[in-house]
Amino acid sequence: MIVKRIKGISVSDGVAIGYARIVEKEHIHIETKKIAKTVVNKELKRFHKDVEYVINELNTFIQDDSFSKENRDILTTHKMILQDPAFIKRVKELITQKLFSLEHAVSTYFTEVVNIFDAMENEYYSQRLTDFEDVAYRLLSHSMNKSKDVLAKLDDKSILIMKNITPSFVTKVFEKNIRGLCTEKGSKNSHSSIIARSMNLPMLVGISGLLENINEGEQIIVDGNNGEIIIFPSSNVLAEYKSIYLQESQKRKKLQKLINVKAITLDNKEITLMSNIELPEEIDQVIKNNSRGIGLFRTEFLFMDTEKLPTEEEQYKIYKKIAEKLAPEPVIIRTIDVGGDKLSSILNIVHEENPNLGFRGIRISLANIPIFRRQIRAILRANTQGNVKIMFPMISGVEEILQVKKIIEECKNELKKKKIALYKDIEIGAMIEVPSAVITSDALAKECDFLSIGTNDLVQYLLAVDRDNESISSYYKSCHPSVLKAIKQTVDNAHANGIKVAVCGEMASDTQYVKLLLGLGVEELSVSPGRILMTKNEIINCHVQKWAKLVEELMELKTSDEIYERLNDGKNYE
Repeated sequence: MIVKRIKGISVSDGVAIGYARIVEKEHIHIETKKIAKTVVNKELKRFHKDVEYVINELNTFIQDDSFSKENRDILTTHKMILQDPAFIKRVKELITQKLFSLEHAVSTYFTEVVNIFDAMENEYYSQRLTDFEDVAYRLLSHSMNKSKDVLAKLDDKSILIMKNITPSFVTKVFEKNIRGLCTEKGSKNSHSSIIARSMNLPMLVGISGLLENINEGEQIIVDGNNGEIIIFPSSNVLAEYKSIYLQESQKRKKLQKLINVKAITLDNKEITLMSNIELPEEIDQVIKNNSRGIGLFRTEFLFMDTEKLPTEEEQYKIYKKIAEKLAPEPVIIRTIDVGGDKLSSILNIVHEENPNLGFRGIRISLANIPIFRRQIRAILRANTQGNVKIMFPMISGVEEILQVKKIIEECKNELKKKKIALYKDIEIGAMIEVPSAVITSDALAKECDFLSIGTNDLVQYLLAVDRDNESISSYYKSCHPSVLKAIKQTVDNAHANGIKVAVCGEMASDTQYVKLLLGLGVEELSVSPGRILMTKNEIINCHVQKWAKLVEELMELKTSDEIYERLNDGKNYE
């Protein structure tokens, strides 16, 4: 057999070696016949019993410590869908008033929801469709007593091959200890991909013609590092990948030994290594990996997947609990940073053709002052230990910082009038994500206590490349000359004004860029909890002064390819 390779989009790193198991999700056929009035109560009882069963099943997954916090959060969203009063009310109406069977009523409700979301032509809602379809499938499978186990043939040597996969299906196959996942459809940022990534399952998506190229039982290799599937691997290729797999396993064990090691470089420069979190539940992992605090606490979860805005008290309790648990380490809370397209349901924002350049970040906050004040007051109140800082996203100039500083002072005065004790001061920072912020970083540094570079958006806006658009992904280059110069300019301006600058974007956790950032003068890095040890390993093996000299050479190069090539040469600088 000739070795065959097919490309896909890698959503989770790592190598998997195993046998292809093709699984097609069973289609559920719903009969539309009506029920007699005499069995309505029986049908309602069955409905409540089935919902309770599925919720308990979800609770089992949510309480499983082997699942990541991100994974459990997605499953919690599914649980909330089943607990939604609108769902309960509508299904009851269909059963009692229209005499629909339980299955017909449930199917009708979810079809109605899917049709509404589908008509919105909104990326956020289109992603939520998968969640509703997943919940419907899970509930109907149980209600119809589908005993056929489509996963029976899976074992710890299996690599799952499917057209597409839902989040709950990922959790089910994970229980089977499969080695990897491959799908024809899917995106890098779908809930299914997020779960697979959190479980460290090598996964490829968007593989055109996947089911036509692979047969049941064939030995295959999933290379999540390079985004390809290898079919009919030769003995030499197999031996090569077995060696890679062994090295990856040994590396993971070795990194665990760095938990209590300080992030100090070879030339004795201590780097502040912090964590980015999206949910309060991630705190345990932050503490477990001995992180130096939270460099970015995203607060969007409070405002999304909800029909009402969070109160000041609700926010205060969450922020305070996190701050107290991490004290004396810093907790940097970023005010809401999400596009208006994702908040349109609760803020009545009109549809935008280009939300990335529209109503998002600090712009939403300053256009909704009462909501913004509520969040600021909650953060100020939570700063009881003096370790809380506030960071503002999508800052384009000093005017916005001056405006938010005025609002902070007004909020302080409001709280003092209510006899609420506040810590004497709170540090504020601006996120450097757009070109105008880079160019005016000198002025911003004079008005802020710290700056933080969000490289994901900075690269996107500097190069005019939508980072979620796979068709132009080749243009998204983190080592583009303009990106390095933008980071260097920001760092130099911050230092000239006596403040520190951090990087909290993906570059901070990418092993090929960590030493580069330190050479550019960055003193603080903030990464996802799962990347802390990997990033620390790069730090303790870096000689900053030598990399600073390499940076001087890189600044003279004209293309990304030249920079990337020189970076690879510089890997052996130590």
